Amino acid sequence: MSIILSAVFCASDNNDLVSALRQSGYEPVLADSPEKALERVPEGGAVFLLADEYPSKGTELTCEVLEYARSKNVKLYVEYPESVLGKITGEPESIVYERLVAPDGFFGSMEKGSIFMLNGCWHRPFLEKREGLLCLAKVAGYDTIVYGLPDEYYTVLDWLDEKKDVLIATSGLSSFITGRYAPTDRWRTLWQTLLCELGLGEISLKWEPTVTIEADEHQELPEDAIERAWKRNVNWMQSYMIGRTSPVASVFEGYESAIDYSGRQHVRTTFRGDCMGEAAMELAYGWKQTGNPELRRTCEAVLDRVLQPGVFYHDNPESAMYGLNNWFENGPIFYGDDNARMLLGAMCARDLVGDARWDERILRCILANLRTSDKNGLRHPSLRAASFVDKSWTDYYNEETEYVSPHYQAYLWAAFLWMYELTGIEELLTKSEKAISIVMERLPDKLRWQNSMTGEISRMLLPLSFLVRVHPTEQNRKWLKQAVDAMLEYQVPCGAIRDAFGDLSLGKYPPPKSNENYGTTEASLIQQNGDPATDLLYTTNWAFIGLWEASLVMEEEYVREAYEKMRDFMIRIQVRSKKYPELDGTWMRSFDYEKWEYWGSSADIGWGAWSIESGWVNTWIATTLILEERGESLMRLNAKESFSAMAEEMYKEMMTPRRTREQKVTAEAHMVGSAE
Repeated sequence: MSIILSAVFCASDNNDLVSALRQSGYEPVLADSPEKALERVPEGGAVFLLADEYPSKGTELTCEVLEYARSKNVKLYVEYPESVLGKITGEPESIVYERLVAPDGFFGSMEKGSIFMLNGCWHRPFLEKREGLLCLAKVAGYDTIVYGLPDEYYTVLDWLDEKKDVLIATSGLSSFITGRYAPTDRWRTLWQTLLCELGLGEISLKWEPTVTIEADEHQELPEDAIERAWKRNVNWMQSYMIGRTSPVASVFEGYESAIDYSGRQHVRTTFRGDCMGEAAMELAYGWKQTGNPELRRTCEAVLDRVLQPGVFYHDNPESAMYGLNNWFENGPIFYGDDNARMLLGAMCARDLVGDARWDERILRCILANLRTSDKNGLRHPSLRAASFVDKSWTDYYNEETEYVSPHYQAYLWAAFLWMYELTGIEELLTKSEKAISIVMERLPDKLRWQNSMTGEISRMLLPLSFLVRVHPTEQNRKWLKQAVDAMLEYQVPCGAIRDAFGDLSLGKYPPPKSNENYGTTEASLIQQNGDPATDLLYTTNWAFIGLWEASLVMEEEYVREAYEKMRDFMIRIQVRSKKYPELDGTWMRSFDYEKWEYWGSSADIGWGAWSIESGWVNTWIATTLILEERGESLMRLNAKESFSAMAEEMYKEMMTPRRTREQKVTAEAHMVGSAE
């Protein structure tokens, strides 16, 4: 190990920069005070005053230290100072949507305007407002800023004065391992540049992140890779996502995208119906594969909760909301896609555990969604209590809405088609087939899209695969091939689906149109087509289960090959962490397949690049891996006898208007404002 003789680091033994230097084959000289550091450093060397106790305590640059350093021609790096030359710096301030920007070409090969994440940043305002070498600002962009710097920003790194021998950092830049700063290559370039600028020469830095992924892009996977991947995720689900209040259990929504200064992410404690149904599916498959009775018991407790009257399930036959399932606990909002994923998960779990106690509510929820769909099988993105103040379900059933959106509607058609196969209720097939035909006339270029065009295409694969399974006409097969081929145009060599926009005028949530717009609404992970991100929340997760199901009914070699590439990609990017076991075994939202790490534009107000969604993302990836191991479809039919027995009577009950107007509910009692 090479000893760095040209510099002294006023830092503790476990400082991240010190640790990275050691991992890179260099042994830094340490000192416990600025004065001792200056005594030990040679003429013309450098002293690094690092903030080991960031953000609780900073450093201090006194006039005496500066005078001593300049007398020896020593350069200084001063981090997170509480005072500089007798002047007290400002109180620590935190950030919300600000990101770190390198505005000029100081950092070697990096482009001007390059963006970094300084997670959980606390900074002490000191330097007067100037772009400097690094600044904090709320900016739009994927890798680089696209609208320039806004008027409001904070200088984070710059020279103290025109002598350029003292660098002041107003935040804890050396906490890059602990704080999980990203992207890795840019932080490596940043520190290598600073070390060189301060006289240490060319140093190649490397370090082991506290949160990483399973494998490199071309790393060979072990034979049991599929089993290991789903087992790790099932263990995570059971260990960290289940909230128990005996005898019921609920499922947390996941982890926030924001990473604090210590590298932690915080649990989103909302209990959502879709996440719970989806988790029940994964837990049931986990039990089926391992025989662990605790997984079955948890699955049953979750289903009991998500179908519990008064909490999620509406059981008042006089209400137009009869049979619908709340988006979240006691929250009467009914997104079609969220009801659908709850239903798909519940139908799968019910079949696996072989218990009919949920059958009536599952079927009634299917029919409640059917009767609030229009003549063509299309449905409003969401209905809520207020939607039934002046309207009955029959108003929605008899209308012809112009709203066509696979994002909100496609998984309802998948649930309808599955239930058609279980019950023979013809309307479930005819309405789904009609709605799908409307989508296929527009796919891909004329589709309205939510977060990306690829997200809309990917959601069509599952219902189309189910349609071919239950009604294998030549036309239905052509539609499935059309959707699969449209999706695979965006598959990159590693197996991921590149996120892409369609016509921006058809997008509900296009990329930010200004710096001010960043972080104010839902948004894509990319700023422009070509940004190398894949979205595991809105695209690749649905493509994964969809391609698996398509491979079972198409029997086309290229479809199976595309699925296997995607499967290996999913296994490779599974999160691995010893320090944070609550993250180990998960999949986050945004993966950059060129940087080969989780990264993206976190413009989405609710779900940024590092968010971990229990239901939408993790359950579907893990379940798809298990389905491959079992060689079977998600569409299970063991419960056919039970559902068929009640189908005719319940269909008549649900689809026949009552003589008296359904009970109206007042907006004052039930208005719940929220967006999906």
